[in-house]
Amino acid sequence: MLLAQSLAQRSGSELLLLLYHYNYPGTMLSKSLHSPLTGHVLCIPTSASVPQNSDLAPLFLSPPSPGQDIQACSAAWKTDRVCSTEAGSLPGNVRKNRYKDVLPYDQTRVILSLLQEEGHGDYINGNFIRGTDGSQAYIATQGPLPHTLLDFWRLVWEFGVKVILMACREMENGRKKCERYWAQEQEPLQIGLFCITLTRETWLNSDIMLRTLRVTFQKECRSVYQLQYMSWPDRGVPSNPEHVLTMVEEARRLQGSGPSPLCVHCSAGCGRTGVLCTVDYVRQLLLTQMIPPNFSLFNVVLEMRKQRPAAVQTEEQYRFLYHTVAQMFFSALQNTSPLYQNFKEVPTPPSYSLPVHHQYPQRPGPRAEVFGYHHCSI
Repeated sequence: MLLAQSLAQRSGSELLLLLYHYNYPGTMLSKSLHSPLTGHVLCIPTSASVPQNSDLAPLFLSPPSPGQDIQACSAAWKTDRVCSTEAGSLPGNVRKNRYKDVLPYDQTRVILSLLQEEGHGDYINGNFIRGTDGSQAYIATQGPLPHTLLDFWRLVWEFGVKVILMACREMENGRKKCERYWAQEQEPLQIGLFCITLTRETWLNSDIMLRTLRVTFQKECRSVYQLQYMSWPDRGVPSNPEHVLTMVEEARRLQGSGPSPLCVHCSAGCGRTGVLCTVDYVRQLLLTQMIPPNFSLFNVVLEMRKQRPAAVQTEEQYRFLYHTVAQMFFSALQNTSPLYQNFKEVPTPPSYSLPVHHQYPQRPGPRAEVFGYHHCSI
């Protein structure tokens, strides 16, 4: 069903939109998901901007069923062995995990074959995540360790990765979060049989750095693009949703129409990584006109977490997703004619600033780990 047909309940310039009152201030998300959400029906002109009322989140989605809880579902998958982590627990692989409590699920883990004849194993802490068409659209992985740099580039080469999205810095809060796997200007990087050189480095905006890398392996050369979000706080969310949309849109532009997966990582390859994958996933649903009438962001996140542990990890990240996805929907609706014709493309990132009470400041003290995994970084 077309997006406009899914959402429009009357002709003319008004759309009947279902908005849910989400009483989350001061409430842990894992608790609030146990309660049914109260529905509010509003008539909003197609030119309307995102509502500024702090108690109304424009969520074009179905509420979770009473009693459903993301953390409980994740725990049940492990108990019922729907998701196992045996490979990551093997003695030879344990040291390849950045965090001991973030292990890739066996059912979707990335298995390396390149250079196995040289004595290198098949393990890397990474999982495939399916895209809107069911293909292996994303590789969600951790930031490389010094002794897994070769495995990282084996992954990139074997699966034909053209674009890497990085949602962390090398150092955050005085702690090493990711080993540098890219070359610097006039400083080629040799990692095993891979030679990496930097051909271009430019800022897309105040948050995102784009690097073009030339990778040589066994006399074959390829270009690999890296987009690094430089200011995504370890304990929070970006201050500007527009820049997150810019990041995924630029990644898709660089990717082209090829079938290779996007490689997405932060430090643990969980929270921030899950946010980027989810934003891109929903954007692809919009572009391909595959939004179902009962679209549920809750279910999208749940499906992500069934493929990669703790994808989307905190209350702030989940809330941020709601607002970012809502902005994409509003942008799509604003570009729909009064006759609700198909839109062909989500526009360039819209101007969207969260109101003051939605700016998500960093909180002092322990991180609000809504979905568990207290020891890992997001």
